[in-house]
Amino acid sequence: MSNDQQPDQRRTGTMRAIGLVARREVKVRFLAKSNLISLAIMLVVLVAGVFVLDYFVSRDEADTGADYTVAVDAGVADLEPHLTAAAAAMGTSIDLETMDRAAAETALEDDLDGFLAGSADRPELLVQSTPDEQLVALVTTATQEHVLTVQVTELGGDPAEVQQALAQAVPQVSSLAVDEDDDQFGPQYLIAIVAISLLLFALIGTGSLIAMGVVEEKSSRVVEILLATIRPSELLAGKILGIGVVGLAQVLLLGGGTFAAMAATGVMSGVEVDLGLALLMLIVWFLLGFAVYSLLFGGFAALISRQEEIGAVTTPLMFLMFVPFYLSMFLITSNPDGTAVKVLSQVPFFAPFMMPMRSVYGAVAAWEIGLAVVIALAIIPLLVWIAGRIYKRGVLHTGGRMKLTEALRG
Repeated sequence: MSNDQQPDQRRTGTMRAIGLVARREVKVRFLAKSNLISLAIMLVVLVAGVFVLDYFVSRDEADTGADYTVAVDAGVADLEPHLTAAAAAMGTSIDLETMDRAAAETALEDDLDGFLAGSADRPELLVQSTPDEQLVALVTTATQEHVLTVQVTELGGDPAEVQQALAQAVPQVSSLAVDEDDDQFGPQYLIAIVAISLLLFALIGTGSLIAMGVVEEKSSRVVEILLATIRPSELLAGKILGIGVVGLAQVLLLGGGTFAAMAATGVMSGVEVDLGLALLMLIVWFLLGFAVYSLLFGGFAALISRQEEIGAVTTPLMFLMFVPFYLSMFLITSNPDGTAVKVLSQVPFFAPFMMPMRSVYGAVAAWEIGLAVVIALAIIPLLVWIAGRIYKRGVLHTGGRMKLTEALRG
């Protein structure tokens, strides 16, 4: 065998070993019945939540513009065009019918909302019980417009010109302050929170799976059998790759299902947010975030030997995720283009949460995203070296918990 063929064969053997471990992790972790059931339940809950939200949004929109059916007698016929115009201006509609008082009183018991009688300049509004405030305001506006039109005509003016002048006679309001309620907690905020919450769930879930898998194999001594055939780096790489596939599948199913439901219901119609771009950013930053955090979960988990001690490893790393998660919720909503936000968005441990949220708000430039990706890719080899060194030293260590400094020195 030539010397040139040996490195190629070693690389082939390494890739084959990593692939075998990765396939095992996908089969055990993703295809497990418990995981499939929980994933299906979460998907149903998220999609159902979108449809419930759409129901309430649609109901609120319907409540803001009620339709009215009003009967009029011959004395108020001149009021009809003003009633139609006033209804349109108020964001509602009105159906007008002509009938006498006796017929109207009978119809009021069924589907008639009101009856107008008397004269156009001082009409009587007859209702069945409690008058609707919006209907009263509508009739008042129409009556005033009718009276104004009559008065202008009698003075020799043009009612259309007067109406146009009145419509333009409104103050032009400008504000130096930003309406925080609209900008911070509107539909954009909802989409951003859904995105980074899915990301947090996926990163914590996959990181915990890696940590539990490492500790399980170490405590059961299975790792000693595995390391008789493959190297520690191959075992850790295969485990991370396999669980990464599991996490990516979860993100695609949950995120894709949620955003597809949003697009199907139109609950975010009118909102300037590209759901496809939001999903793409979620996937990109999951992959980068997973690469950053999973290496730490896998390496640090090798320092302990019992499942009872796993919290000592996962808790600090989860805290490292919760800090950027909550900072994204509060810093970006209050000042998405602030200096602190821009700087933290470039830190690899913060970028997976801050960049998707800033993208939803439209407060991030393309070069900022590119720079954050480059920095994250640049730090990954360093994390690979650190995690690999810790894992190699710690995975065969038995007894008490191994100190981090001892693993790095070895």
